[in-house]
Formats: sequence, C-alpha cells, structure tokens
Amino acid sequence: MSYTVKLEKLARDKQKSREIVQEIINFGVTEQQKYDVMHDICLSLENNEALKNIIAVLKKYRESINKEEETDNNINDNNKPRIILD
Repeated sequence: MSYTVKLEKLARDKQKSREIVQEIINFGVTEQQKYDVMHDICLSLENNEALKNIIAVLKKYRESINKEEETDNNINDNNKPRIILD
C-alpha cells in the first residue's frame, strides 16, 4: 500500500471518528456522561498499557456511584496472598 493510500485511509478514519463524536454531542450528553463514554470506550482497547493510562487520567474527573470503583482491586497493599471464597 502506497504512502498516499495510507494517508487517505487515515484521513477517512479520522473523519469517521469526528462524525461519531459529533453524533454523541448531538445526542445531548453532560460532561460526566462524556467521561463515562470515554471510560467505556477505553475498556474496549486492545492496548492494555494505553487502557490503564487513559483510565487513570479519567478517574480524576469521573464521578463514581460505587466507591469501590475508585480503588484498584488488583493491587494488594500488604503483599499477602488472599483466598477468594465463592
């Protein structure tokens, strides 16, 4: 694929992304809903490092209903093994 074709595809993809964003804005969403949408889209990312970094930034701005969402359940502060009971 030539460089020009790649640029054209990239431009079309970016335009589609802008159209999706405009549709969300036209839907009439609040600032918090925008953060929630960004958060939910991030959860679908395949790049785990990007997912973690973006979610970390969004946590600063999102309002949480469930306080457990605000803590990372995967981090064990005291490094003791834990048993999960069903």
